[in-house]
Amino acid sequence: GRGYQNSLIVLLYLPTLLLLGLRRGALWRALWPLPAFRVLLVLIAWALLSLSWARLPRPSDEIGRILSPLVFVLAWQAWAGWRPREGLRLLYLAGLAVAVCALAYSILFALHHQPGDRIIGPGVIGTSNYAAAAMGAVGVWLAQLPAQRRVLEWLRWLAVAGLLVFVGLTQSRGIWLALLLCVVLAPLWNPGWTSRLLAIAVAVLALLGGLIVLPLLTERGASFRPQIFAKSMEMIALHPWLGIGQGTSFVIDLGTQQLTHSHNLLTQAAIELGLPGLLLVLAMWLLVAWEGWLGRAEASGRLVLALWVFSSVVVQFDLPQLLDSPRPGWLLIWLPFALALGLAYRRRGASCVAQPAAHLA
Repeated sequence: GRGYQNSLIVLLYLPTLLLLGLRRGALWRALWPLPAFRVLLVLIAWALLSLSWARLPRPSDEIGRILSPLVFVLAWQAWAGWRPREGLRLLYLAGLAVAVCALAYSILFALHHQPGDRIIGPGVIGTSNYAAAAMGAVGVWLAQLPAQRRVLEWLRWLAVAGLLVFVGLTQSRGIWLALLLCVVLAPLWNPGWTSRLLAIAVAVLALLGGLIVLPLLTERGASFRPQIFAKSMEMIALHPWLGIGQGTSFVIDLGTQQLTHSHNLLTQAAIELGLPGLLLVLAMWLLVAWEGWLGRAEASGRLVLALWVFSSVVVQFDLPQLLDSPRPGWLLIWLPFALALGLAYRRRGASCVAQPAAHLA
């Protein structure tokens, strides 16, 4: 709503511009050598260029949406780039707050739902899949965050449990699969027998649970995803190199349904930005995984990897919006990107400090 958009001006855009002004270009110069940041800039430049052939009544309106993720990424680096603890503390507090909301929504749903209903949230999480993706992402990052005190540890796991209850009530199969893969693959970035045993136990329970609730998993079929993918490929073939332009409206006609997006981040990018845009998105996303892997020894790196696995699955089925104003998809794409960029930012800064010291030695 308008109030939310106005709050972004006060809480995000203006503070970011102020911080960038105070730094006098220092932050930009520090980020420019990073490959992930350069790929992001090229992607944004290509999206802005695509407005010249996009069929939009007012292309200028789309510029703010395209630049919004860049502002967020710069804001995160200006505030927490060199202070990862501040960022993790914010995520912990925000995660607890979202978990309280999830609990409230679940209670209201239990009191008023009808048989067959799926829980949703308000506003931008007003669909089951979007709500499940947002709550699932929060659960993933809470599960990865370190807790200094036992009380905080208990609060964290209670919050994760509440978020998982909400996700379960959405009946969103793609989110369930994403969460399952996060736990099963966790030993890759969380070494030790605890994570391995947990991964094995969850895999076994998921297999048994899947057999028990198989009718629930199959009653909605494939939700038209194969048909949507086929139609998307036809649209990509019509404009393979340039796409139809960022923000251009289109309809995928399935006969009984008319959809306004492709339910898949990669095909959506190819439809709007063509194959060059798709390659840029893939390059950016692979760099996020690489930075997370290099930084897996610290909490931020493990958080990046967990969110990367979760998001890589979820965006295959829904949340295709990439360069857009703040929405649930930011938790899946731009938050892990900002965290990964912070890892690269600190690692490069540490190497730059170490090199002169080694030279003097």
